[in-house]
Amino acid sequence: MTGRSIGCMADDLDRVSLTLPPEMTDRLDGIVTEWDYASRSEAVRDALRDFFTTYEWEGGDETRHYGTIVIAHEHDHDSDVAGRLQTIQHEYADVVTSVQHIHLSEDRCMETLVVDGTAGQIDELANRLRAIGGVKQVKVVVVGSGGSGADKVDSDRAHKHDHAGEPADHEH
Repeated sequence: MTGRSIGCMADDLDRVSLTLPPEMTDRLDGIVTEWDYASRSEAVRDALRDFFTTYEWEGGDETRHYGTIVIAHEHDHDSDVAGRLQTIQHEYADVVTSVQHIHLSEDRCMETLVVDGTAGQIDELANRLRAIGGVKQVKVVVVGSGGSGADKVDSDRAHKHDHAGEPADHEH
């Protein structure tokens, strides 16, 4: 059952009622308390964002997805793992927006790539990275999407909003 809520703080929100078994309600209340959510509604909204992102990701449409690819690899100058990773990252410059390289130990490194593209583009990139000898693990984490196909992927990363101290219409 849904209905428009009138006068909900600053946002226009719909009121949705759902029925849960007592065990789920208890678990939800425990998470609300443990994670310091302001309310059950806030926790459910957070969970639904993850649900929508997963749904859109698995749909494989042209929705823009945002996230990271984390790569654990050998630090081996002879096999030039880092050089091969960098070559592929440059081939996907329209998807990779940022890279961080970390030395974990004498012989292991980790790279974190911030990505922005379709599920197909991000999966293809991750698979190319996995195929490199010396790469031990590749993990894709999608944290958001354009949602409902409304934000189709294009190569223009310009957006308008304030970052502290920057003009509202700058490009990234």
